[in-house]
Amino acid sequence: MEVAKILENKPKGYIYGLMGNINLTTNNTNYSIITDYKFNGTVSEYLNSPKAQSSLKMVLLDESYIDKKANDLSIGELKKVSLAKALIDAKDYLVLDYFDKSFNHKEIDYFIRLMKRMTSDYQRTVILFTNDITVLWNNIKELLIVDEYFVINTIPKEKYFEFIDKANEPEIIRFIKLMKELGLNVENYKNTQDLLKAIYRLKEQK
Repeated sequence: MEVAKILENKPKGYIYGLMGNINLTTNNTNYSIITDYKFNGTVSEYLNSPKAQSSLKMVLLDESYIDKKANDLSIGELKKVSLAKALIDAKDYLVLDYFDKSFNHKEIDYFIRLMKRMTSDYQRTVILFTNDITVLWNNIKELLIVDEYFVINTIPKEKYFEFIDKANEPEIIRFIKLMKELGLNVENYKNTQDLLKAIYRLKEQK
């Protein structure tokens, strides 16, 4: 079953996380699927749009990339160019197939913010495949579990605590759960930096 069929009854404007085997090939022309990063010719020829330079800036590439050939780019740069192409195409659905590989945390955070803007401001649906459970935990609205190309479970954000195995659970989440078990009121902070800021605020209040 192709991803178009799996998501056909889901609402737009979502970031979905999918785990399992899905056929990413689709005849649906309303999808941009970023899984094959190869193209022929230069970046300019591939993007083929007056918006080429502005779209490159949106994916953290400067104007010097416009005349570069695919063979001269790293995997990470090819992924960024592919995303620039998807932004130009402006399809309603964008599939990111393990897009976060090859990027550092700062870049991943930036692209997640960009995806959230696409869902909130432009009502596009983003489908995100990743092995990084922290990326899923912090950012998606719904997690779809797929087996043999069929959805076997749909897990909303508020139910993640019941699903994610403790071994794969982010350390910050394990800490928050422990604090709650001890009767301490700790909010669901997404990362240790936010938690530390909250602790310092409490200390200053005392």
